[in-house]
Amino acid sequence: MKKLNNEKVYQILVTFIIITISIVCLFPLVYVFMLSLTSKSEWIDKEGVIFWVNNPTLFAYKGVFKFGGTIGKAFVISILRTTVGTFLTLIITIISGYTMSRKNLPGRKIMIIMIMTILIFNGGLIPTYLVVKETNLLNTFWAMIVPMMMYGWGALIFKQFFENIPAEIEESAQMDGASEINLMMNIAVPISAPVIAAIGLFSAVIHWNSWFDAMIYITDPRLKPLQLVLRNMFVDNNLSWATGTMNHDPSMLSVTDESQKMAVAIVGTIPILMVYPFLQKHFVKGVYTGSVKG
Repeated sequence: MKKLNNEKVYQILVTFIIITISIVCLFPLVYVFMLSLTSKSEWIDKEGVIFWVNNPTLFAYKGVFKFGGTIGKAFVISILRTTVGTFLTLIITIISGYTMSRKNLPGRKIMIIMIMTILIFNGGLIPTYLVVKETNLLNTFWAMIVPMMMYGWGALIFKQFFENIPAEIEESAQMDGASEINLMMNIAVPISAPVIAAIGLFSAVIHWNSWFDAMIYITDPRLKPLQLVLRNMFVDNNLSWATGTMNHDPSMLSVTDESQKMAVAIVGTIPILMVYPFLQKHFVKGVYTGSVKG
């Protein structure tokens, strides 16, 4: 009976902790969303402290979608970067992980040491910039893709997963004449769907949220991703698109600059959040399967 009571106390405590952490994590997103729906009059009445909107307005979102030309272009660049970058990262990561899982491969240990090294150390900003410059990637779309194509941690996860594939499956395929490429494409990759989903999600989030590399490598405004545009908007307080919106639509005068900024932030956050529900069922299983040796 005492053990049962202790178990109930433990479950209640864990539930409380999880709920508390969830609220702490959700509060900033809810606050930003509420702020994006706030009119100028309500902003003034509540002195900028908004926990709930009494009279929500979509004028800030109207301005973003109707007149935010720079934001629209940046949004497209971010989608392209995330899609292409995640796809190429998965290809390189899967090939690297499968290669390192072959125990009879010459130089296998050296490859693993190299991967472990890049997880701990990196070349630094200046050497990386010089490499990007000398390879003629500076101020191109590929400057945001190529330096991030090798995902070391993901390669080790794939390596661990591929090593756990029963040897009997591979031996049976080899008896039927399957090559290493066939083994990887027809056996290893199909059964690693949960790991692909998990690593793909990590890579997509990294690409979608990255802005510093674009700030260093990109000067062409047509190639700047959404997160960099958002960063510049918040840091420089640049709302030139919103000024144009107000000139075209007087109703935009009813919202504040802060509401317009938060509307852009929500527009930049929602797309990546929409990916989670589709990959959730694979996410935990993929990380667990790739990380634990059974």
